[in-house]
Amino acid sequence: MFTSSSPISTPRSVVALGAAITEWARTDGLTWIYIFKALTACFLALGVTLVLDLPQPRTAMTTVFIVMQPQSGMVLAKSFYRICGNLVGLVVMLVLVALFSQAPEMFILSTAIWLGICTAGAACNRNFKSYGFVIAGSTAALIGIPASQHPDTAFISALYPSAHPVLNARKRGANVLPS
Repeated sequence: MFTSSSPISTPRSVVALGAAITEWARTDGLTWIYIFKALTACFLALGVTLVLDLPQPRTAMTTVFIVMQPQSGMVLAKSFYRICGNLVGLVVMLVLVALFSQAPEMFILSTAIWLGICTAGAACNRNFKSYGFVIAGSTAALIGIPASQHPDTAFISALYPSAHPVLNARKRGANVLPS
């Protein structure tokens, strides 16, 4: 019979090593897969943004990290509400800029009312619906205030910030891989 003091030569050590690798794959391995998927989606977002020559490609990368969730279904749900919030905020702000481009006091008042409605919607809902209301309000403020200063370029300046979340939702393929 072969006896050795080396821990690697015994079958019990091989079994223990296999058990340790299996345990790592179930715990820390999933974390590393998640990190790999997040970075892949981030660099894919950056590449598509650069190819399309959109301004501020860093916002596409930031959107990826904001929307990332461990499960693929959660990412798709959060992306859906982010797109809905962006589009609603975009449309509301373009309407408000069109209506009140000559009356800045009314524009600020109507923007404050819209932000109050979005805040109330976020407080009354939970999870990703709440997130959609928050995004609708913040998109409206981020798009509307600068666009009110130059109403003639409001549509073009409003499309760029809203384009990134829509593009990022299309690139979720790196995140939809089975875990």
